[in-house]
Amino acid sequence: MTVLLLLLACILACLGTPESLAGDAEPQRCDWGADTVVADRPGMSALVLGGTGAVGSHIVQQLLASDQWSKVITVGRRQVALPTDQPGASKLQQVVVDMDALQGQAGASFSGVDAVFCALGTTRADAGSAEVFKKVDHEYVAAAAAAAAAARVPWFGLVSAQGANAAMPASDWKLLHPLLYTRTKGLAEAAVKGQGFARAAIFRPGMLDRGDKARAIEKWFAPLTGAIPVADVARAMVADAAAHKAGRVSGLAVFEMKDLKAAAAAAAGAAAAAPRQ
Repeated sequence: MTVLLLLLACILACLGTPESLAGDAEPQRCDWGADTVVADRPGMSALVLGGTGAVGSHIVQQLLASDQWSKVITVGRRQVALPTDQPGASKLQQVVVDMDALQGQAGASFSGVDAVFCALGTTRADAGSAEVFKKVDHEYVAAAAAAAAAARVPWFGLVSAQGANAAMPASDWKLLHPLLYTRTKGLAEAAVKGQGFARAAIFRPGMLDRGDKARAIEKWFAPLTGAIPVADVARAMVADAAAHKAGRVSGLAVFEMKDLKAAAAAAAGAAAAAPRQ
């Protein structure tokens, strides 16, 4: 019975339990109106880390397609592949780096950007070990946040996970990896929060609907857990960055699953209602 309870706890942690860190800020509520989503604010620039992933690729595509953003920089160990008909593709600048030397090789790329979107993340299976997983999901995020802070970037957005908790007891034992995942995501959040950004936005999706990129466990559980499409996570992030640029939000915000869905719906509605130019 003890083993069964332990396995159940691990599965729930992997899916994202609704546990928040004490003292987390509530997202600042704002009306992301049409002027926020498609406002005439030329010259906005963004830097994206993790642009080859499920959420990150949608962030890149949405930024490029928006008239609000005149420059989009991707930083990573390989280039981002775009759809052949991607609007705004000419705005993209790709910087390929050794992620272990991120600040040294890409520090200059952070200079002058309005927003940094961090969608870095991997799985233990892809990483090959607990140590590499922790390096990608925590150490690389911390390095990105430090580089952004050094460049005085005002807005930093992080894709985290539901239930992220830096205080979660964990070990590198593979059977208990969901607990390590929860702790590592919490440590990444703490690294971002500690940099003092004018706006630090933490996005904690639960189960993700990755479409064609869905993992096996996600295909099994997504219909039962109210999964959020990865495009909606990206949409909520892009909307918050625009809202900060417009002076509507500031400070720390932690978006739980319900907040993410509401923000994405508001942004999509505003975009649909905006006059076409």
